[in-house]
Amino acid sequence: MARIHKVELYIVDINDFYSENTERIVEEISDRLNVSLKGFDTQCKEVDWDDDIDINFTNANLETYRKYFE
Repeated sequence: MARIHKVELYIVDINDFYSENTERIVEEISDRLNVSLKGFDTQCKEVDWDDDIDINFTNANLETYRKYFE
């Protein structure tokens, strides 16, 4: 039996590898996991990164990430 999973995912690209093509992230995940990924809404926001930014902590929750896309 196959399963369908819905995943909400935030990726922090601190080294700016994907700035030119956000869809490349979806392609790489699909290739590496050998899965079919459909319906991804890819968005990208630039942020001023520093050690004290709220999403740089392991206890950051989804609301912390979501506020950057409001």
